[in-house]
Amino acid sequence: MKVLVKNAALFDGENEALRHDCSLLVEDGVVTKIYQYEAVLEEVDQIIDAAGYTVMPGLIDAHTHIALSDSFDKIDLMSSEEVAIRSAVIAKEMLERGFTAVRDVGSNCYGLKQSIDNGFVPGPRIYPSYAGISQTCGHADYRQNRVQRSNFNQGIEDSSFMRQQHLILADGVPECLKRTRDQIFKGASQIKVFGGGGASSLFDPLDTIQYTRDELRAIIETVTNYGSYVCSHIHAQPAMKIAVEEGVKSLEHATFMDDEVASMCLDKDVWVVPQYATAELIANRKIPLGSEILYQKTERVGKGLLKQAELVDKYGLKCAFGTDLVGTPEVHAKQNMEFSARKKYFGSFRGIKQATSDTGELLKMSGLLDPYPEAKLGVLCQGAFADMLFVKGNPVADLDILADPENIKVVIKGGEIYKDTRDMPLR
Repeated sequence: MKVLVKNAALFDGENEALRHDCSLLVEDGVVTKIYQYEAVLEEVDQIIDAAGYTVMPGLIDAHTHIALSDSFDKIDLMSSEEVAIRSAVIAKEMLERGFTAVRDVGSNCYGLKQSIDNGFVPGPRIYPSYAGISQTCGHADYRQNRVQRSNFNQGIEDSSFMRQQHLILADGVPECLKRTRDQIFKGASQIKVFGGGGASSLFDPLDTIQYTRDELRAIIETVTNYGSYVCSHIHAQPAMKIAVEEGVKSLEHATFMDDEVASMCLDKDVWVVPQYATAELIANRKIPLGSEILYQKTERVGKGLLKQAELVDKYGLKCAFGTDLVGTPEVHAKQNMEFSARKKYFGSFRGIKQATSDTGELLKMSGLLDPYPEAKLGVLCQGAFADMLFVKGNPVADLDILADPENIKVVIKGGEIYKDTRDMPLR
């Protein structure tokens, strides 16, 4: 099918200046040609008029948990069928907020991804890690309520949440190899490990180092052999240093970074994926956690991110866009608030580039495991997926525009319109 998007003020995902009076020719979901100041004589099946809007690449979120639609304790009481149905709602609304691709870094989204890719339900392209891999008593060991701990002391191990394979445990090199290969077998595009303590878990302090070098090295070698990379949940400086030295390529959170680690990231081409707005929302009690201990942890994370943003800027580190929202659809609806935080730390152009071409580059590092190898992501150019938004106003000049999803009037993925809220849609 041939589609022509005409009269576009185009942000291509890479260059700050808009290109005016552009037309984009789309064939079978991929941009095949961009015209500027030219009459287009091609015969097409559909014409979409973008007059009056900024046309930009679809947004990309590099840190999602798309199948986690409530708090962990509530998911623990759900069947896998209920979790899957709820995740379809999350995916649809995420696409309507402008996110045409996401990297999922820890949830069992296998059925959801298959359903989206086969056209049964609407949603973004998913680059899945599937189950995040944690050591026992690590950040992702969520056998954490009192009943389960009591049962464990009696030799009974039971957690519906863990059985659903959103997160899994692996200890020792053989288990780490097996669990890693299992996720690749399921179709993971990259592997997520938990290399240190976290803010949303009760029993592992933020400053802990999780996984031995041998265990981490085994996981990284396995994934590298498949042409992809490992991303690691991590907050503490010593844990970050080990991760970078051993070959982790994407640091999730990276909160307590210092100059030494920043310099190492620069030298080794390591990505940083912080989530500024989520930390602020939790610290301000806008996202429920249920424990004062967890709020105290998150307040510390928020303070650490201030210095981290300065170091990202100082060293010019590769920085992807991520949100790390877990909860009800109302919690996930706060996803676009990250744009206001990015504007504060990096300005509008760098912030919008992080959410488009930069994060697209990160996702494409999955190499041989790329689930969508046919075209480019996060850009609008010849050979890119026709994933694009029509935005009211110029978000390159003012990133706050994207913080309100109502300003995103049209969402197109693969050349197909999934949302059109213009007053007079012209198709």
